Amino acid sequence: MKTIALRFGLYFFGGLVAIFLLSYLLGLAGNYELRVVNGLLHVTVLYYGIKQLRLKQPDTHQNYVSGVAQGLYIGAVGTVLFTIFTVLFLSADSGLMAELQAATPIGNALTPLTSGVFILMEGVAVSLIGSYLLTRYVDARLEAKEGADNAYASRGSIVG
Repeated sequence: MKTIALRFGLYFFGGLVAIFLLSYLLGLAGNYELRVVNGLLHVTVLYYGIKQLRLKQPDTHQNYVSGVAQGLYIGAVGTVLFTIFTVLFLSADSGLMAELQAATPIGNALTPLTSGVFILMEGVAVSLIGSYLLTRYVDARLEAKEGADNAYASRGSIVG
């Protein structure tokens, strides 16, 4: 579980850095709305990481805690690394920091460190909510693939 999460967390971090640097080179780094692209990357990486867990460890199927934990671990690795990267980058580039301060309602209260805190909080929130929803989605797709006769077999003993 940890190796899968670490690998996908590093993919997530690499994707975030690539998106950030590309937007920076194109002069779009100050565009606050580009976070949507990060969100799409986040959800995509979580999906494939949770799916990989389910395929490699079928005993985790229908165990929502393991799926959510997997997603949180993936999100934590990528988000913490990206937070560190962003804090260092914004500390080095005062022009971009000033542009972000001008574009946000909190103004000068936005510092490289507070930016990092916001990135970390947003990453954890998306990881938690996304992991739960994607775990349910992945499990449902795997059940449909296996056939209706095996669906919810682990819950069959509860009926009666």
